[in-house]
Amino acid sequence: MNVRISRSLGVIAVLYFTANFSAQTKKDTVSKENKIEEIVMIGYGGVKKQNLTSAVSTVKSDAFDDRPIYNVGQALQGQAAGVNVTQASGKPGAGVEVKIRGNNSISSSVSPLYVVDGIQTNDISGINTDDILDMTILKDASSTAIYGINGSSGVVIITTKRGKIGKPQLNFNAYWGFSKTMKNIDVLNQDQYRSLLGDIKLNGGGDYLSTANNPRYAGINTDWTKEVFQTGFDQNYNVNYAFGNENVKAYAALGYQDIDGIIKPSRFQRTSAKVNLDAVILPWLKLNSTVNYFITNLTNTNDNLSTARGGVVLSAFNTPTFLPVYGNQVIMNPSDPEIYDPVTGAIKDGYKPGQYGPNPYQSSWENPVAYQSRKDKTLTQRFLSNLGLEVRLLKDLTWKPSVSFDMIDSRNTKFTDGYQTSYGRSKFGIGSQEFTQFQEYNFENTLNYTLKRSIHDFSLLGGIQINERNFQSKYYGGDNFPNDTFNFSYDLAKNQSYDIRKEILRQVSFFGRALYTLNGKYTVMGVFRQNGNSALASGNKWGFFPGASASWLISKENFLADSKVISELKLRGGWGKTGNASAIPAYSHFNLYNPFWTNGVPVYTVSQYDSGDLAWETTTDSNIGLDLGLLTNRIRFSIDAYQRKTDNLITPFDLGPQKLRIYRNIGSLENKGLELSLNTMNIKNENFTWNTSFNISFTNNKITHLNKELRTIPAANIEGMGTLVRFEEGQPLGMFYGYKTSGVNPNNGDMMYVNANGKVVSYTELKPEDRGYIGNPNPDFTFGFSNNFKYKNWYLDMLITGSVGNDIFNATRFDLEMMNDYKNQSTAVLNRWTTAGQITDVPRANSASAQFISDRFVEDGSYLKLKAVTLGYNFMSPFKGVSKLNVYVTGQNLFTITNYSGMDPEVNAFSPNNGTTGAERAVFGIDYGTYPQVRTFIIGLKANF
Repeated sequence: MNVRISRSLGVIAVLYFTANFSAQTKKDTVSKENKIEEIVMIGYGGVKKQNLTSAVSTVKSDAFDDRPIYNVGQALQGQAAGVNVTQASGKPGAGVEVKIRGNNSISSSVSPLYVVDGIQTNDISGINTDDILDMTILKDASSTAIYGINGSSGVVIITTKRGKIGKPQLNFNAYWGFSKTMKNIDVLNQDQYRSLLGDIKLNGGGDYLSTANNPRYAGINTDWTKEVFQTGFDQNYNVNYAFGNENVKAYAALGYQDIDGIIKPSRFQRTSAKVNLDAVILPWLKLNSTVNYFITNLTNTNDNLSTARGGVVLSAFNTPTFLPVYGNQVIMNPSDPEIYDPVTGAIKDGYKPGQYGPNPYQSSWENPVAYQSRKDKTLTQRFLSNLGLEVRLLKDLTWKPSVSFDMIDSRNTKFTDGYQTSYGRSKFGIGSQEFTQFQEYNFENTLNYTLKRSIHDFSLLGGIQINERNFQSKYYGGDNFPNDTFNFSYDLAKNQSYDIRKEILRQVSFFGRALYTLNGKYTVMGVFRQNGNSALASGNKWGFFPGASASWLISKENFLADSKVISELKLRGGWGKTGNASAIPAYSHFNLYNPFWTNGVPVYTVSQYDSGDLAWETTTDSNIGLDLGLLTNRIRFSIDAYQRKTDNLITPFDLGPQKLRIYRNIGSLENKGLELSLNTMNIKNENFTWNTSFNISFTNNKITHLNKELRTIPAANIEGMGTLVRFEEGQPLGMFYGYKTSGVNPNNGDMMYVNANGKVVSYTELKPEDRGYIGNPNPDFTFGFSNNFKYKNWYLDMLITGSVGNDIFNATRFDLEMMNDYKNQSTAVLNRWTTAGQITDVPRANSASAQFISDRFVEDGSYLKLKAVTLGYNFMSPFKGVSKLNVYVTGQNLFTITNYSGMDPEVNAFSPNNGTTGAERAVFGIDYGTYPQVRTFIIGLKANF
């Protein structure tokens, strides 16, 4: 384990010892019975917390409402055991990976199902976290089986704020802040760079030095990081109004968020509107409805790409400093044939006003500011609504019909004009516009029967769900535009292309749950769902997903009922099955054909093979847990152990020279884990309170079976290097695969390697079979640690998150340490081998021995991060009409303890959220020019009227 992190965890342990000691020496006035009566949301209803039989965690809004976040996933980070959240990119609006109990698939989505006020969705990108009241995480299949093929990766039930009976409440929240990079990478200055170019030439490389010494670049010394990185700015405004009486309760909210990123032109803007309404129509009839409307504008900056492919981050480090931002910044010598046409005397492209300076080594590798000029904007509108009734048919029988509708309209526009950049000029302007529309209709009917008689408490739920999802997209692309075109217009392109796609996916489900509690001590629960899905062929469309669980509230037994130490002790266990169909396209069991237009005549060719024998993935989950409360629940401890096995793993393959896609069930995967959480009320008196929360999760996974004809599955192609990740039976997911190094040969400066027989050999002796597993991106454990202090009207909140034992493959170093061409390099290459006998771990310049995927680039990715600190003060009735005014300051990502040499260890270049090519399998822990995390400072206020 990282020594620095070990010491930090030691500090946490000391704090906990102090916390527990304090808790045991203080008296508590909190009612034990009030705690027990707490209601926790589970699928299609709620249950008393004391009667929970499954692994469930709850996150309240006060854990994140003072932080500058834009995504529900960020709000979950570090807050619950077994919930691992990775913000794979610091880019504004970038997706956040949420995994509940690790990865349980190779190619299917492992993101949880979100249930927002009863609306089921996998997309929570537009939801305003200011509207959230609390979130409940269902982690094991005994509770998620009722969601069938949507529940295999866990469920997050989100409850938003609603109107209440009492005085109307008007609230206003706002914050403003700025962001900076957390860490930079030092690159060579001009003297160091020229020395490197000399060594490259000396070792048989190209003569790049003469270009760098060209007089036209005299006096130019561009600091590309200053040109690319800037100070980001955050602003957020929310206003909501709630009122209620015996018959009508309503909540209305309006929000606006604007995040200007640290790398131009990245920007995220969101406007949200929400109305929640609850009404009693008749004594036996209630209505509830939710209406949400979001508009988001996302301006993208290309990252997770090499310099050659337009990656802004890597280009900021790789571009030589002797090159200018604009071409006309060089010495404009009329006798220079590179700048002036020797016949006409006209200035050539690349040096005209407003044109970015061309790269003299290779014109397609442009400077980062030129890459930033490429337009890539996405406008998304979303309407998310739900309408439900609650009809009391009999005293104990309730019927709840509901209908929900989700519509997402999105328009992405890309354009590179034909004047400013070398790439744009080569295409005479190039761009595209893609329109996508997603519509989901969901109809649910449930009957809920409850019976309470003496020591018996029984409830029975039955329901049916009909779901339809429609997706369509229209793509228009083109190049060769008129000279004065600076925005995409399909009609102006001389070379045009277009594509239209439509999909319809339908599901029908029958589900039920029975819950029985005897004497408030013994609880059993059984659930099931029968799922039908149109994506699968006949014979495979239907699946049955059951679950069962039980709990024993031991603390209610006579021998513990009067205990002054143990206030709650519960043992629980469960088993269940869920499914996953997210990797299955709507028409997987058909041969699909694509039309190609030739002179206006369509020619159809096969684009996908029939996957008619495909079945969905099935996850079998077992869980056992213990809940312990001490000293009237001032100390609460929970532990869960689980085992999850996924069968019929799905992955796509591209077959034949035409790379036609087919989907196959290919094997099995197993996850095992242990989760612990501890919550303590350390001190509570009239003036001062201190609460602490700690959670830690241990997870390991293994591919238990792959079909014999497969043996292994490669993934994660690194340009010019090959595939980096390999899936193999008996190995954990996402393992890095390459050669093992044995240092630098002090005689010639070449990297030495270890072959399959354990012998040290030169790179010329390497064979493909000498490759092996060189790194594991799966952490041994992850943790979250928070403290909340209140002194009179002051409060201080702190959140620490961390990951230990995971490796990172720092592919960024390919571009920064290879020393095989004209790109600028990091200062790490100052330690390169230069003379015989030199001892170093950096090979000589232009050494072919360095051009391999190897453990040289594998680093310890363990980290401990001070994720957020908030200091605030509450003014009570400061002005007439203002009941409370809260002013606070927050710092986010204040420091990180890690040995990782990159900009931040919280990365995943191949995250599906990043849109990275090849990110369709469980690939993680790779850094490849990722947009860095940011350190943010904000000041905010909240006013209650």
